[in-house]
Amino acid sequence: MTLVELLIAMFIMAVGIAALIAGYSSGILSINRAHVASTAAALADKQMELYRQAAFTTLPVGLQSATTPSGPDGRTYWMQVNGVWTCAIGTYSAGPPAGCSGTPASRPIKLETITVRDGSATARLLFTESASFDSSTD
Repeated sequence: MTLVELLIAMFIMAVGIAALIAGYSSGILSINRAHVASTAAALADKQMELYRQAAFTTLPVGLQSATTPSGPDGRTYWMQVNGVWTCAIGTYSAGPPAGCSGTPASRPIKLETITVRDGSATARLLFTESASFDSSTD
């Protein structure tokens, strides 16, 4: 084996090792992103479960003040709730009395949407969860 052959073999090995290292680092980055997103989902789900246990009349309507809960990972997340009146079928009218137009007739429901971002209102969106609530489920 000549010196040139040895240098070519070392170069090919170096390229292969560099590709392996790049694969590992992108895997670690993906795992970290998934960890943050799943923590954000857990925080949103925890808040939504509180709404599911609450009385219909206590569910918020309108854009609520943002909160900054800490996750079990020690990071701070930005979470905001927006509650709106809507209709499952038809168009909502504020009234009075509030109602829904359309066929078949339906009654107004509250749609609660929870948005979780990475630490601030302008940070990247991590998770959004929505659920509708009907007054008959009180």
